[in-house]
Amino acid sequence: MDPPLDFLKSFESAVDVIKKHITEGNTIHIITHNDADGIASAGIISRTILRSGGLFKTTVEKRLDDVVFNRLAEENPKIIVFTDFGSGYLEKISQSLPNQDIIILDHHLIIGEKPDNIIQINPLNHNIDGSREIAASGVCYLLSKMIDERNKDLAHLGLIGALGDQQDKGNQKSFIGLNIFLEEEAIKNNQLKKKVDLIFYGYETRPIHRAIAYTTFPFIPGLSGREDNCVAFLNNVGIEFKNKEKLRSLSDLNEEEKRLLFSSLSNYMVSQGCDSSSVHNIIGTVYTFEKETPSTPLRDGREYASLLNACARMMRPSIGLSIVLGDRNESIIEAEQVVEEYRRKIGTYLDWVHENNRIKELSNIYVLDAGFEVDENIIGVIASILQGQGILKNTKPIISAANSNDGTTKISARGTDFIINAGLHLGKIMQEAAELCGGSGGGHDIAAGAFILQDNVEDFIRRVNEIVSKQSVR
Repeated sequence: MDPPLDFLKSFESAVDVIKKHITEGNTIHIITHNDADGIASAGIISRTILRSGGLFKTTVEKRLDDVVFNRLAEENPKIIVFTDFGSGYLEKISQSLPNQDIIILDHHLIIGEKPDNIIQINPLNHNIDGSREIAASGVCYLLSKMIDERNKDLAHLGLIGALGDQQDKGNQKSFIGLNIFLEEEAIKNNQLKKKVDLIFYGYETRPIHRAIAYTTFPFIPGLSGREDNCVAFLNNVGIEFKNKEKLRSLSDLNEEEKRLLFSSLSNYMVSQGCDSSSVHNIIGTVYTFEKETPSTPLRDGREYASLLNACARMMRPSIGLSIVLGDRNESIIEAEQVVEEYRRKIGTYLDWVHENNRIKELSNIYVLDAGFEVDENIIGVIASILQGQGILKNTKPIISAANSNDGTTKISARGTDFIINAGLHLGKIMQEAAELCGGSGGGHDIAAGAFILQDNVEDFIRRVNEIVSKQSVR
């Protein structure tokens, strides 16, 4: 599936501008979002500039606000490239940075009209679904390849952002839309192989009990984050996780063992209150990056994406960026330590949610007001896990809130395909409710966010509940 010609044509001005600044020796300042897609996106653009002999500076931000804009205005770079955000801040970017060449490479909801001094590349302008068919990293890959055909070896990085944004929405958790084009490019370059199987992290690289424990999508109550429980579970169902002294990986299991593991996990998840439909999330398309060393977490596409996300959420994005840029030494060791801490935090937060019955059900939404109990950088991950467990009804989105030390609250909204098909667009809901409360918001139809003042949380939740009722066509 080739990209539409009108979409490819929208890249031409950006290609020319970036090449011009590389030739002139100007430092290209890249500003990116702090998640897996953002880091993969920035990594692609950074590697592209580096390979072209250019200079770059890359900064990772959790949001675009006055602090960021004021700093950029003071630094006064000649060119700024925003990746994985920017489309929701068109007017603010134009007003704050009127003297720079601005390029936005995004796939989120576009708010406002594009000013003349901004080049914006966004699939939404071409009727391409940015929530499911291509991530920002895919957009960055297409730009990179247009700058230099040799950059086709970066196609797999475009898929990492898609996996990080959970765009595996096709049959058996496969890709759809333009992500299929990236997938085909990566296969042609002998970078990628795929197969349908159990999709726990570390299919080839980790012992079975650890692969189950490390999996958070879906989150398996009592097993995710608990290696000891996973060992006991495997012993109980009769699956050997050792062959003599060698620990077995999922790829070492025969078909009969895989069937036994799937049926046993299915029964267990249902017994823990998970919806039967969520059980099928443990079977899907496994994406293996063949040029990565089998013993590392970069071998499995979803694990690679999870590693980048952990680095971002734990405020260590430079480690993830170093890995995307090619470091396979110290950064890998540091990243694995970050991932361990990240998973422990997630487990602790989920225990707090469930043990204290923190989720409230309103007429049209679920609400998790975590206050200072959950890290604002991880609240979106917690919301995604809670929504994906199948414990909540799929007819309502979950709106979660976590406070920041600067007096603001981070809002993360997560939905299901059911409610999106019913007419909801969480990005638009976050935008409208946040603006009514003096904040800012936006995002995709199925996953979105906002930043508001802590004093306005109760009012914000009330407004979201009302807007959901009006927007839904149920």
